[in-house]
Amino acid sequence: MPGPRWPGLWEQDYADDADLNPWSRYAINNDDGEALAVWRALTWELTAGRSRFAIPAYYRDEAARLRSMSREAVRLVRWEYEVDVEQHEWPIADVGFVPARACVPLPPALDPWQREHVGFAGLFDVASFRHLTDLALAVAGDATSEITVFALEDPDRCRLLASTLNQAHPPDLAEILQPGDIFVDLAVVHDLGAGAASYLTVKTLEAADEVGQLAEHFSEAFRHYAGRASQIRTFDEFNSAIDDLLAYPRASCPVDDDS
Repeated sequence: MPGPRWPGLWEQDYADDADLNPWSRYAINNDDGEALAVWRALTWELTAGRSRFAIPAYYRDEAARLRSMSREAVRLVRWEYEVDVEQHEWPIADVGFVPARACVPLPPALDPWQREHVGFAGLFDVASFRHLTDLALAVAGDATSEITVFALEDPDRCRLLASTLNQAHPPDLAEILQPGDIFVDLAVVHDLGAGAASYLTVKTLEAADEVGQLAEHFSEAFRHYAGRASQIRTFDEFNSAIDDLLAYPRASCPVDDDS
């Protein structure tokens, strides 16, 4: 994963204003840099026109807090997807569905609700790019993180998705996806030493030429941004450059809208 490109990410003090702070606004810092935000933009554009639902691995309650939701309001599921970043080849790394788990305090701070729901992940509606960024902020504190996105053409199938993820035996992705649906998993290494690899996984029931087209667009956009990053002087200039980097030309509105 490319490291930070703008020198200001480690040379300048981050603003308290969330709109100026690159971490609060984009989940970009001087460790992961800008590339992970590009992965999220690719994910967002790839799933456009569908209803998106996502599981932020492990940090269910932190994701709820960042979304200003009570923990009781979160849709809970027993299974979550796993791509093992410590495996060097993707076919082996692609583990599939595993029992869900959530981060909770150690006893005796553990309360009865946490004790009862420690084996559940949260399935969150993702109605805007801002929501996807909030999930990234929720899971970014560990050496690795993972967000799984189910993009469904029929929004009424959300209940069926939740039901399938709550069944007694591990789901099969083929049980969930229908023609037109897209599955995306972002398994990311933040700080795990040599040998681990970040994976962006896309699965559909149909050939998706748009994957390659979007990947090439964002790769070229990143190369263009990286070539001029050293010329950026202020956080205002940085925000403008990142907005350009994350936007896709077909969109008629900013990337953080609901399109």
